[in-house]
Amino acid sequence: MDVQRLLAEEEEAWRGLLGAFADVPAERFEVPTLTPEGWSAKDAMFHVGYWLEDCARVLASIGDGSFDADAEGALDIESINGEGFARSRGMDARTARSALTGGREKARQAFNLLETVTREAWEWFEESGPIHYRTHALDLDVWLRG
Repeated sequence: MDVQRLLAEEEEAWRGLLGAFADVPAERFEVPTLTPEGWSAKDAMFHVGYWLEDCARVLASIGDGSFDADAEGALDIESINGEGFARSRGMDARTARSALTGGREKARQAFNLLETVTREAWEWFEESGPIHYRTHALDLDVWLRG
């Protein structure tokens, strides 16, 4: 596993995501039309930060040996996303931005602290980071052009 390549990929995708959020006009940032479920760009921003925070938690458990693959594999993603969405609806844009940047810092730190990058650690970091960033950057781009 090429850890430096993954970190560089994460950095590149991060810059793309930040660029996509920067393209959203202030007056559209909280308009709930990004997704059919009624998400806004602000909600998507918190969503990515929320998952990065969870990624940091999982990476810490991998690092300390308490990771439970069965429990993590049984997560109800839709329910977790719904809970995160409910939380984001009541927050301001500044809080969502803070969650995004803070979550990323925590995830990168947890990844960098691993003595050994396991398959699970790689997958959590890759899916919560660059794959997730690209998905939502594309969503934002399509929404803005639509």
